[in-house]
Amino acid sequence: IIERDAIAAAASGLAYGGLNPLAGAGIPGPMAPLAAWAFALHQQLAEALGAAGRGVGFRRRETMQLAFSATEAAALAAEGHRLSNVDGFRVEALDARAARQLEPRLAPDVAAALLVTGTAEVDAGALTRALAAQSQAAVHIGEALGLLGRGGRATGVRTNHGVVPCETVVLASGPWRELCPALPIAPLKGELLRLRASLPPLRPSVGWDGNYATTKPDGLLWAGTTEESAGYDAAPSAVANHAILARLRRILPGLAAGTVARHTACLRPMAADGLAVLGRLPQWSNVYMANGGGRKGVLYGPAFGSALAELIVDATPTLDLSPYSPARFG
Repeated sequence: IIERDAIAAAASGLAYGGLNPLAGAGIPGPMAPLAAWAFALHQQLAEALGAAGRGVGFRRRETMQLAFSATEAAALAAEGHRLSNVDGFRVEALDARAARQLEPRLAPDVAAALLVTGTAEVDAGALTRALAAQSQAAVHIGEALGLLGRGGRATGVRTNHGVVPCETVVLASGPWRELCPALPIAPLKGELLRLRASLPPLRPSVGWDGNYATTKPDGLLWAGTTEESAGYDAAPSAVANHAILARLRRILPGLAAGTVARHTACLRPMAADGLAVLGRLPQWSNVYMANGGGRKGVLYGPAFGSALAELIVDATPTLDLSPYSPARFG
């Protein structure tokens, strides 16, 4: 592993770690099979890690999506109908009264809600570090500057500390595209707050219009998130702080008064078409790409790794990877 800073130093360590394969960019659509497989792999990983699995914070967590208008309520009803037959998940439509019975601190003008049982979450940083340790891979701290090769085959990775020889290379560099600048992958900045709130923890994770609030095992209320095209600026901003608190106040008015314990920002890698970039790079016979996870990179991680392991070792991946091929960009 060639890592510029440290394992899980960036988005993989700062993300909320929500595991919801039912919605997101490309779902329903091309990303749905990958998301379902990734979710199953997360469960297997938690079991395989045993005691370490408890340390990575994998746990089932209900998700409650809110509606504040008749239009939003109709959209939730349609979403509930779509999800009603998905194996392994249970969907329940709630009116305003039932939603507030489940979480009395909801804003008084909540019109309806959709409760999904079967989703999960994980401590993203702990999981990433645990997997790196379990792999027993050598970790080279340094910046990857380029690929060395001949005849369309990579023979090494050039770093600021020298050359690391290779038989195969997997580029899993998030939004940093120095080794493959032609691919249309851009950073999508996202920020979140961790608040100290003396009130009881939230039972379900609560979401609305792309925003969420959840109580994590550390006892803090995690609230987010923002989406901003800001280049490679990964510094937390006062504007995002105010925006997140305003949205939290819209959903759970009493909880926005908590003290901010930590404010973080990270850069998510987004491909131009919103889909994963997963497979062999056409100009190399032994260089592969794992990228484009966007807001669901933590969810997709195990599927990215498993798919490429199968492709590299056996050339026969479990899942059809053609929708995610880097070759689609020309």
